[in-house]
Amino acid sequence: MSKSKDSIFKTFLVAFLTCVVCSVFVASAAVVLKPIQEKNQALFKNKNILVACGLVDKNESITAERCQELLDSVKIVKVDLELGVEVDDAQAEAMAAQKVKTAGTPYKVGIASRDRLGLVYIAKNPETNETRVVLPIIGKGLWSVLKGFIALDAADMNTVKCLLFYEQGETAGLGGEIENPLWTAKWVDKKAFDGSAPAVKVVKGTGNGDFEVDGISGATLTGNGVTGTVDYWLAAYRPFLEKLAAENGGQN
Repeated sequence: MSKSKDSIFKTFLVAFLTCVVCSVFVASAAVVLKPIQEKNQALFKNKNILVACGLVDKNESITAERCQELLDSVKIVKVDLELGVEVDDAQAEAMAAQKVKTAGTPYKVGIASRDRLGLVYIAKNPETNETRVVLPIIGKGLWSVLKGFIALDAADMNTVKCLLFYEQGETAGLGGEIENPLWTAKWVDKKAFDGSAPAVKVVKGTGNGDFEVDGISGATLTGNGVTGTVDYWLAAYRPFLEKLAAENGGQN
């Protein structure tokens, strides 16, 4: 009987020690790999900024060094979204933690609050001489938070040149198609604003005219989320875009 108890004890002891050793290895691996993961995530996001700026093709392989080199050519403007004005580094740091509730707007962005501080990326393609103004966007789809960028032609601050999402968790083959280049290409040359109001939207079926984008079959709610997200951020950045257009002598 004592031998049986001793055997059971040893079995549990071995199992316990195995779990401890495995936990140490897993925890150590997580600590060691975290900086690498963060670096890869930053590279992925920065590459998508460059894609939206029209400086890199989405399918192009790029090194971290080349990515940073191109990113250094992009003008990054810090914007107080409450006042619609550019702010300096000290002002940006002071408002970095400030949040603004999203309630009270007609746009269903799906998030409760957003940063008061916004970023705008401005880049000129040396080959085409096209300048784009890129706005970060974040909102809610059907199942997930959507993160991406929308780029406008700096010549009129109205013509969409690129829409992309770099993070989303919608249903594969349905709402997940918002990442499909064949669908995002349908946004190119659409008009972001009708007068001063954001007007571009995803419609059910085939979109017609300057403001409508074809919907994705079986993903109406995701499409509605994209519309709410895009229009909310267009409205948020609109005062700054107007000032930028006036400075550049452009017209909206």
